[in-house]
Amino acid sequence: MWAGQHYVYKHPRQLITSAGLGAMGFGYPAALGVKVAHPNKEVVDIDGDGSFLMNIQELATAKIEKINAKALVLNNQHLGMVVQWEDRFYKGNRGHTYLGDPDNTKAIYPDYPAMCAGFGVKCERVMYKKDLPAAMRRMLAAKEPYVLEVITPYTEHVLPFIPAGHTVADMIY
Repeated sequence: MWAGQHYVYKHPRQLITSAGLGAMGFGYPAALGVKVAHPNKEVVDIDGDGSFLMNIQELATAKIEKINAKALVLNNQHLGMVVQWEDRFYKGNRGHTYLGDPDNTKAIYPDYPAMCAGFGVKCERVMYKKDLPAAMRRMLAAKEPYVLEVITPYTEHVLPFIPAGHTVADMIY
């Protein structure tokens, strides 16, 4: 969602999408396919943590097959789009959308750097905005699969959006 709304595309066919920008788990497998089809192009999946977790096993594919696709994972430890609906329409009542450890809410869970290391894939965690540009340069310079985990607040909502059962005239900004 964020890439579709905020990234400035300068060339045709720079964005591959599931056609609705909301199919969880689509991003990294699609990035692998694009990288195989265009090995000389830089390919970066911009994904949420819930979506990335749905196909995290594809890191093994990237490592074993030497597919140099990158992933920038926006980790808010929640199913962000669902949380947005919960906040707007259900008074913040959570229906299993928190992905962190409920017994240790201060910890970042799951541990992406450890999981990626298990696949033999480099991963870096960014906690502060000031550290993001240098981390992105390191990710883009890598010659192998690479995951850049960016910790984000779950309270950031993707706007505008259209509530269920409504039309574009009812869009929330």
